[in-house]
Amino acid sequence: MSRFVKTPLAKGVLASASLVGATIVYLDFIRAPASPTLQNSYKPLQKQLAAPPSREKLIENLRSTPKFDVLVVGGGATGTGTALDAATRGLSVCLLEKNDFASGTSSKSTKMAHGGVRYLEKAIFQLSKAQLDLVIEALNERGNMLRTAPHLCSVLPIMIPVYKWWQVPYFFMGCKMYDWFAGHQNLRSSTVFSREMTSAIAPMMDDSNLKATCVYHDGTFNDSRMNATLAFTAIDNGATVLNYFSVEQLLKNPAGKVTGVKAKDVETGEEFTINATAVVNATGPLADKLLEMDNDPQGLPPKVEQPPKMIVPSSGVHVVLPEYYCPRDMGLLDPSTSDGRVMFFLPWQGKVLAGTTDTPLKNVPANPIPSEEEIQDILKELQKYIVFPVQRDDVLSAWSGIRPLARDPRLVPDNAAGTSSTQGLVRSHIVYVSPSDLVTITGGKWTTYREMAQETVDTLVKNFDFDGKNAKLLPCQTNKIVLNGGTDYSKNYSARLIHEYRIPLKLAKHLSHNYGSRSSLILELYHESDFNKLPITLAAVKSFEPSEQTASTDNQLSYQSFDEPFTIAELKYSLKYEYIRTPIDFLARRTRLAFLNAREAASAVTGVVEIMRRDLNWDDATTKRMTDEAMDYIGKMGISSKRFDVEDFVVQ
Repeated sequence: MSRFVKTPLAKGVLASASLVGATIVYLDFIRAPASPTLQNSYKPLQKQLAAPPSREKLIENLRSTPKFDVLVVGGGATGTGTALDAATRGLSVCLLEKNDFASGTSSKSTKMAHGGVRYLEKAIFQLSKAQLDLVIEALNERGNMLRTAPHLCSVLPIMIPVYKWWQVPYFFMGCKMYDWFAGHQNLRSSTVFSREMTSAIAPMMDDSNLKATCVYHDGTFNDSRMNATLAFTAIDNGATVLNYFSVEQLLKNPAGKVTGVKAKDVETGEEFTINATAVVNATGPLADKLLEMDNDPQGLPPKVEQPPKMIVPSSGVHVVLPEYYCPRDMGLLDPSTSDGRVMFFLPWQGKVLAGTTDTPLKNVPANPIPSEEEIQDILKELQKYIVFPVQRDDVLSAWSGIRPLARDPRLVPDNAAGTSSTQGLVRSHIVYVSPSDLVTITGGKWTTYREMAQETVDTLVKNFDFDGKNAKLLPCQTNKIVLNGGTDYSKNYSARLIHEYRIPLKLAKHLSHNYGSRSSLILELYHESDFNKLPITLAAVKSFEPSEQTASTDNQLSYQSFDEPFTIAELKYSLKYEYIRTPIDFLARRTRLAFLNAREAASAVTGVVEIMRRDLNWDDATTKRMTDEAMDYIGKMGISSKRFDVEDFVVQ
């Protein structure tokens, strides 16, 4: 024994054991425990906030500003991202959107902040560095989204069901490579679940032939609220951002260079001449419309509608189903659909989001509508995994978005317009500067919106002289700016709301995950007027009276009576802080009620219209038009015609 103790190895083992033991004794028995910091670790809830500039004030900025540095046309993700990037560098910015923020493709995505596992598979098997660069770029931007909008973005585990043993290591290795390429921004480590574990987590799945599931992690987010929040954050940073302003003509100087636009206030018909050093076309799938105006010497649109040349449009349909179609906190990826695409089935906002399809189009419709065939295709794919019959009547809502695949117009012959030709097609986004200096940014995907905006503004700074400002401009700031509602937010914010306001857990999560640290402003609204006497659910409101006497057997104003946690206070908040102008702005984009449950949204239209009528001073004709437009929009969101009758929802 004495000979053993004398060896260097044994001495080293004993010394290490002694050190570990002494450390444990010190940490557990000698060192005094740290004082609890819970009471001091959070700032007080935000209960007051000055209203942002009114729409009238922003319109006055148009009249009083001789020339903006940058004019952005298009209020989707890329447009608002570009406005925020330019404003935070020190440029004067104007953004015009002819409808509402996120009224097009940016509200109709798969709600995923992701690198794209399918792109990674193609990169490996096709030995494509371009595809791999796309994945790494998107994974980096996924981290930026989670960091800059922590209230709107969260981590979501996603299962890949495996039905053959040999595929288990294949899919698992793919998931691990996805982790590796994310680098230090990897969210969580991928893993493998056994059949038994999968069944416990997802009892709705048919496990009769299941071998295992591979689980990786991506981000999920609320796309239209993210889009609108970008717009509001840009306004807070000095940008003039207006929805419901249409561009009627591009202004050109004698040299043929674009110097601004003629725009019209959609609400009043008033026309404005807006001058700018640089004009950015960020209209997504409608990019060709502005390029057609650019091709005209007078900057006017063609008299006959033209097929798209730069954009290769395709329709992507999603459906929303009840929560029992998917685990509450874990998604499902179908890696091999019948048409060769991947399809997601994801928990989102308390429901299940399923999609997407890919249907080529010849033109870009103003308001694409999901076809019954596309809805059935999604349900058919879902049925492969679900142990009970998938019912068409379970579809709560459905919508179609246009995927803006982009071609470099310099590489596309004129006779290729309106075709699905891939000539000149770029796998990512494209920044194109036309001979007239119109800058077009299109392509890409939601996850890379920030990098697209950064590249666009970099192009502006390089190619335009902003009256000597260029050398004084800041570098890009958007990779560190926290968007409105993200400041002082923490993932347990809902618990703080419950403690402060004694509200139901479902409502607390709904508010905190959609409004972040501004949730308390919504709840404070209940204490500022008589409508705090109303119960908390908006979907119940068919006529608005600030009195609980309006409750009846036909109009039960009770939170417990409804499944959707959308509130009257959210509507009042949106009117004060979020520039809503129509009922659909609120029902479909500031909240997601129309996207989550179209029938419930239809039942709320009359109440929403009544509140907005009083706040915005609508006359009877406007009130009727707003009601009709809202019911028409919601009626096209995938509800079976047998189950939807406008007369059932409109209170006369």
